[in-house]
Amino acid sequence: MSADEKKKAADIGEFLDVRNLTVQYTSMGSVIHAVNGISFRLNKGETLALVGETGAGKTSIAKAILRILPDVSAKSGGEVYFQGTDMMKLKEKEMQKIRGHKISMIFQDPMTALNPTMRIGRQISEVVSAHRNISKEEAEIEGKRMLELVGIPAERYNEFPHQFSGGMKQRVVIAIALACNPELLLADEPTTALDVTIQAQVLELINDLKERLNTSMILITHDLGVVNETCDNVAVVYAGKIIESGKKYDIFKHPAHPYTNGLFGALPNMNLNSSRLRPIEGLLPDPTNLPAGCAFAPRCPHATDKCRQGTIPAVELEPGHFCECIRLDEIRKER
Repeated sequence: MSADEKKKAADIGEFLDVRNLTVQYTSMGSVIHAVNGISFRLNKGETLALVGETGAGKTSIAKAILRILPDVSAKSGGEVYFQGTDMMKLKEKEMQKIRGHKISMIFQDPMTALNPTMRIGRQISEVVSAHRNISKEEAEIEGKRMLELVGIPAERYNEFPHQFSGGMKQRVVIAIALACNPELLLADEPTTALDVTIQAQVLELINDLKERLNTSMILITHDLGVVNETCDNVAVVYAGKIIESGKKYDIFKHPAHPYTNGLFGALPNMNLNSSRLRPIEGLLPDPTNLPAGCAFAPRCPHATDKCRQGTIPAVELEPGHFCECIRLDEIRKER
């Protein structure tokens, strides 16, 4: 190993270290720039929230980490170090040993995440059998144990997905994801398709299992209430870039970027006598033709010509709290 390689290895985070991750899709001759040079670290046992509007690139980040992007239309780049190994360089057979075992994913829609023709118990047991050298009977016992762990009676092991409610299906999906005690869980909006009461139950379940199994988690969501209940750190994603990141407390108490402030402004506040919310005007930029400079500039009330030029550097506002905005000082004076 060369001196540069040794230095690089020493700099790699102990658990998950994502560096300059990019994802591009090709559709009808156009290149869609979904993820544009994202970098972050996640420590063992921590939960990181990827927050932003639909279409910001959050799900593409998770799929790129797990390397489950569509082979035909997608291309990814950068480095994804998991426990010191760059998974972007692993062969598919090596990734198959990691998926479902060391890293698992809870997909967004429980209605489509399950195979409708297969009994739910078998869907759990097959994950166990794929990663452990155990008998079919032992895999079935483990499958029933996982069902009970997520609050479903083991007697329902041989039932089909259509016999379960939406909340129960999501519990089955969680059981599948946690069947092999993964060290990292990627949760893609796990409560979006559920009603409010079931959302609270599923979040409580995920938190309980995460603490019990000491699992790290990346939570993809646009719900800041969920972030407040679940996460340690927050990364605000806009047009495929992290524009603000830091500890949950810093982001919630001292949001800096105009987009982050816009997200909080769009939330109902019971302490204010206001009849209307303050939405963020405009739409996400076209990912096939991203604007120069700050991608949020076309929607930002504080943007100047300088914001629409060149690369916007990340500024560390306080230890661990970063923001990509060149007008922060002026904006704070205006407030």
